[in-house]
Amino acid sequence: MDQQVESKEMDFRQALFSSYANIAIMEMKLYNSNTDHLRPTHKEILYLYCIWSKNGCTATDLVELFNSSKALVSQTIIGMEEKGYIIREKDPEDNRRQIIRISPERVADSATEISIIERSIRQLANEYSDEDISRAAKIMLDLTQNMVDLSIRDTKKQ
Repeated sequence: MDQQVESKEMDFRQALFSSYANIAIMEMKLYNSNTDHLRPTHKEILYLYCIWSKNGCTATDLVELFNSSKALVSQTIIGMEEKGYIIREKDPEDNRRQIIRISPERVADSATEISIIERSIRQLANEYSDEDISRAAKIMLDLTQNMVDLSIRDTKKQ
C-alpha cells in the first residue's frame, strides 16, 4: 500500500517537473524560431510570468517574490523596459507607486505562445470535461502556490 502512495506521489512530482520543462522547451523553440525579436533571459521570463499572472505588480512585489535586492530588481526592470518588454504606469490609487505591466508589444509577441496554450486546452476538452479541466487548473495553482508559501516559510527560518 505504501508503495502505491509513494508511486502516485512520484508520478505527480514528475508531472510537475515535466510540465515546467515542457513549457521551457516550447518557449525556447518559439524564441529560437523568431530571430526578429529579442530573446528574454531566464530571469526576464520569470519576471514576465509574475507580472502577467498578477496583471501588473510593483518593483517591491518582485523584490519580495524573488527575495532579491531592490537594486538588482530595479536594474532588471530598467533593462526590460529598454527592451520593450514592460511599461510602467502610475498607480491610480497612489501616485508614488508605479505598476509594472507587460507592454502591448510583448503581448503581441506572445500571441503564438498564447495560441498554442489555448489550442492545447481545446484539445484537452475532447478528452476531459470542463469540470475536469477546471479542477486540474485549481489543483495546479494550489500546488504551485503551496510551493511558494513553503519556500517563503523555509527561507524565513534560515
